[in-house]
Amino acid sequence: MTYHRIDLSIEAFDEFVKQHPKGDLLQLPAWGEVKKGWDHERIAVGDSNGPVGTGLLLFKKVPKLPYTLCYAPRGFVVDYDDLEAVAALRDAAVEVAKQHKAIAIKIDPNVDRDEYPGFIGEMARLGFKHQGYGGGFDHAQPRFTMETNLDRDEQEIFEAFHPKFRYNVRLAERKGIVCYEAGREDLKTFAELMVETGERDGFSIRGLDYFENLYDKLRLNGDAALFLTKLDVEQALANVEALLIEAGNELEKIERQLEKEQKEKKLKSLENRKGQTNAQIEKAQASKTELLGIAAKHPNGVILSGAILTLAGRRSYYLYGASSNAYREFMPNHLMQWTMMKYAKAHGALSYDFGGVSGSTDPEDHYAGLYAFKSGWGSEMIEKAGEFDYVLNRPLYLGMEVALPLLKKIRKKLRR
Repeated sequence: MTYHRIDLSIEAFDEFVKQHPKGDLLQLPAWGEVKKGWDHERIAVGDSNGPVGTGLLLFKKVPKLPYTLCYAPRGFVVDYDDLEAVAALRDAAVEVAKQHKAIAIKIDPNVDRDEYPGFIGEMARLGFKHQGYGGGFDHAQPRFTMETNLDRDEQEIFEAFHPKFRYNVRLAERKGIVCYEAGREDLKTFAELMVETGERDGFSIRGLDYFENLYDKLRLNGDAALFLTKLDVEQALANVEALLIEAGNELEKIERQLEKEQKEKKLKSLENRKGQTNAQIEKAQASKTELLGIAAKHPNGVILSGAILTLAGRRSYYLYGASSNAYREFMPNHLMQWTMMKYAKAHGALSYDFGGVSGSTDPEDHYAGLYAFKSGWGSEMIEKAGEFDYVLNRPLYLGMEVALPLLKKIRKKLRR
């Protein structure tokens, strides 16, 4: 079988990526538009029967030099068992990369580490240098990700959550938290939440213009959605009132039974139930008092968290999340994640990607909290094969391999 470079419309390219098992958000044509400051090109190969592989190539200029770096994030989109197709994509990428004076072509394919026997060797024979099995955050994209399988009914998905996570979802609903798909005009609120999150957790954040650009480019094809959670005080008070009525009825029932009951064992059981019900009423009354205080401050409710969900055919991605410091004990983020999973499933996604983790399950690991949260959703840790470089300018490439790590070390020492 001989493949050659072919022209695909943006629509056909987009559809191919979304339908292909190796398709990924970062290979959608719109992602090239999202990446401001990068040039991008699309390549496709196939035969008379149509396309068999595609690649979105990003180009970044090297400072003070007339050269670029070429990067195909989570690419190529191709069956890696079909080495002729992979070779054809390599040749097409080389042709385009040379036009951009690229020093090397970097790819980190959407391939699991042990998915293809002999994969590293086959890629080496095609001229690609493997960058090794570094840790989760040593590369451009996380090598370890957490994914929840959505290819089952909603009840099965929910039951696979950690019991505490199921409890937290229900708790959020009882507390009057509602999660809804918001519009573009609400990106400002999301960006403000992101500032609050960055200050609390100590990380740098993206600005409103970035989120607007990302949303606008991906939303055109329905591949992005913004979600917000809100404390609906009226709903929360209604829930508490219903609980108080139910508990009050239960208490009356217990009192009537106590008046009639003679057996000591049953009397003891009824007294225990009475104590539990009184405690429930006391707790609900305290919650009502708290909610009335919140209602006085926020009569229209209060936004507590937000997230941007993205889609690429069979895959969905929790891309960015932010939350307020207020009322975190109401667990708005848990309801938000479950709401987004249901949305993604309804829009054809078979998996929900929580993003990267370090690859370690050690509770003493620096990123242990990140793993604990992402693993609580019935997710599986996926290990990718990693990065591969195809070198086009060996002297400059070798210089960069030596110079860049050294520069990072110097900058790190200076920061200290």
